[in-house]
Amino acid sequence: MSTEDKFTSVSRIAIKVVINKKETLNGQLIRHLAPLTVSEMLRGMPIHGAIHYTMDTFCYIQTQLNIGQEKPRKKFSKGDITLMTSNGAICFFLKDASVDYSMNYIGKVTSKIEKLISLRSNDELTIASDTN
Repeated sequence: MSTEDKFTSVSRIAIKVVINKKETLNGQLIRHLAPLTVSEMLRGMPIHGAIHYTMDTFCYIQTQLNIGQEKPRKKFSKGDITLMTSNGAICFFLKDASVDYSMNYIGKVTSKIEKLISLRSNDELTIASDTN
């Protein structure tokens, strides 16, 4: 992948989401959506955690991120990556949905989002910058 493909602008940072150190999904963090959140995530990468599900709407990993709301939203699309500010969870939306609480929209999974649907609770996810 060329540098041009990875960074379509200075605001978009290519990431990879690795499932159980085997399967890799591509994604991007979009800095202008939540600049403080994205900066904190980049400083803390790689981020590891066991996967958990909220119904069939989204899956998430618990993190130590403690960041307030930035341009909060309640409506998301399949593949969106968000930060639930109330508990520091990084969420991956499995379908289009509206939620009852605001989250920071931080990016998008750009490939194979369906791989996140069939995981078992406590499978491990790793989020890392895609600098290869």
